[in-house]
Amino acid sequence: MIETEELYTKLKGFFPKNLDLMRHLHKNACWEYVITEHSTDDTHIKLNFYLFKKNEISLEMSKNKPEIKPDLILYFTEKAILSIIEGVSTAKEYYERYRNVMEHPQPGIEVDSKVNKPRLKLWQIGYKQWQKDFKF
Repeated sequence: MIETEELYTKLKGFFPKNLDLMRHLHKNACWEYVITEHSTDDTHIKLNFYLFKKNEISLEMSKNKPEIKPDLILYFTEKAILSIIEGVSTAKEYYERYRNVMEHPQPGIEVDSKVNKPRLKLWQIGYKQWQKDFKF
């Protein structure tokens, strides 16, 4: 386990730099990340942050809750998020690793998600094409 600030810095070096993670999504698409230590069921949250599409050429990551309601809430154990991003250079590879962890969870390496808006609303802001592209 690493310190919370070190974890945030490591994640900040990955997420905002990978614009393709939100390919097809409209401006202000927003995801909330909830990072726990041992299980996605943990009530103690180690790190909570938001990733949102600021415009067509940049993503922004922040610990401060944005004015927009997150589209998805993503739950990761610390080990899971670190194993998914380590050495990854493309959104395709990131989502392949994410699906692998989702389909084959191990103790301490878990992911989960919650859709936070109605499906029609999500499709209107690009999620239908995003789902098709990344096989979700």
